[in-house]
Amino acid sequence: MDTMRKFIYLGLVAVWCASPTVSLAGKCSGTNINNLVSWDPSEIAKGTTLAIMRATSVSVSDDPRAANHLISGECIGQFLITPDGKTVASGSCARRDKDGDVLNEEWVATDGTGNKGTWKNVGGTGKFSHTRNSGQFEFSPLQGKMGAVRWVGNCQ
Repeated sequence: MDTMRKFIYLGLVAVWCASPTVSLAGKCSGTNINNLVSWDPSEIAKGTTLAIMRATSVSVSDDPRAANHLISGECIGQFLITPDGKTVASGSCARRDKDGDVLNEEWVATDGTGNKGTWKNVGGTGKFSHTRNSGQFEFSPLQGKMGAVRWVGNCQ
């Protein structure tokens, strides 16, 4: 009986130690506020344009305690616009927090307009070095050169 009790306690300790790791993974959401720095289109052929975009960005998490709340940096993307009006777009962002740690992100527009798609964090430095978050985004133009990117996902 004493061996069985030790086994149960060991199992409880193992579950207790593992639970903080499990609880760190969950839904996350926020909005990136972007300011367009440059949009450089080049007509590759009649009706086919390749544009390179550069923007500054601030990420505002819905959870102000999140590590990615109020990080800022730059994003670069490429947009291929075909004669039928479809847009294929992808890019990368690097944003830094107040401690100097950098979070790297990759994104791909999947809707044919360049406005909706998927994103994933691909590490970075310091506290972000092992970050592997992912989710969906939707871009909404604002006034002037500003835009809002609403994002939701699973964060760890």
